[in-house]
Amino acid sequence: MPTSMQRIIGLMSGTSADGIDATIICSDGTRIERTGHAITLAYPSGLRKAILAAAADAASYLADPNRRAQLIHSITDAHSKAVASLRQSANFPEIDLIGFHGQTVYHNPALGRTIQLGDGSQLAKAANIPVIYDFRAADMEAGGQGAPLAPIYHQLILQQAACETSDIKLPALFINIGGVSNASFVTNAGVEGYDIGPGNALIDDLCQIFYQKPFDAGGEIAASGEIYTPFIESVLADPFFKIAGPRSLDRAHFHGHLSQPDFASLPAADQIATATALTARATLHYIAQLEVLPETIIIAGGGVHNHTLIAQIKKGLPRSCRLIEAQAIGCSPDFAEAELMALLAARWQAKLPSSFPTTTGVPSPQICGVRAIPPNI
Repeated sequence: MPTSMQRIIGLMSGTSADGIDATIICSDGTRIERTGHAITLAYPSGLRKAILAAAADAASYLADPNRRAQLIHSITDAHSKAVASLRQSANFPEIDLIGFHGQTVYHNPALGRTIQLGDGSQLAKAANIPVIYDFRAADMEAGGQGAPLAPIYHQLILQQAACETSDIKLPALFINIGGVSNASFVTNAGVEGYDIGPGNALIDDLCQIFYQKPFDAGGEIAASGEIYTPFIESVLADPFFKIAGPRSLDRAHFHGHLSQPDFASLPAADQIATATALTARATLHYIAQLEVLPETIIIAGGGVHNHTLIAQIKKGLPRSCRLIEAQAIGCSPDFAEAELMALLAARWQAKLPSSFPTTTGVPSPQICGVRAIPPNI
């Protein structure tokens, strides 16, 4: 049964490792009330480099227990600072709970392995607030893929929006373009949600390689380049796109394709233009597979700021589909995943499931998370 509304901080750091998004919502696990308080705290450059090195080769980087322990401590310390900064800037009443995702450096559902670095007990002690964390483990231990976790959040906010305005009707689709793109298809009967393809990961990595930039601001580089269609077709032949039903991706899943000689010989701007078009095509490929086309598609995540990418998605949509940014239903595209973490903490507190057969492929719905409490509670 739902508990009373809790005041919760949600913390999320995506696979790009550019920083920590932190927000405050109120939730009982079935409802979300936004407070308007949110911040992003950048990782120190040295810590970001260490995280990306671990993500590039987790087995080797984390083999040294001392280096692993130091990285976990540093990541958690950065999240502690994000909590302190948010509380100071918000001047919000006492916080009841923290939802802490940790930093993903590896996710391989085929091997039943996922690694999110972060110490819930360290964070609970530093913040003096109970922490719910390690959200993927219970699902994977029960036979699920551990991702995506967002569908229950997407379902609740779309249902809430449909009740509040006639502009949103079910069925509706919520797409989040982060390092990996995921989508949730919400009907009156329930929700299906999967990872659907590369999001910003390839684009961001190519920008880092060629321009020493963390991302393609506004999609300007992509707009200046030419799209190499044969590369896109070869990637769309990847077995991932033939999987029906629940499926999840590691951020690096498609990186091997970058070494194709014809692609690797392209000018930098053309490579980024092509990677951008690939993300758009993968999104459109997923939408085309839906048995019923949604009238409304909500889009969130860092990808919404890539105007070239969004224009390509809009151009390829059926005329009956309307694409709007999450902001239109009161959801910040930049803090949606932080809100998700807060919701997952609320659902753990209320003993409500967060993963389902139609989202992660787990045989039965799972209550996700582990609680850490401060020493004095």
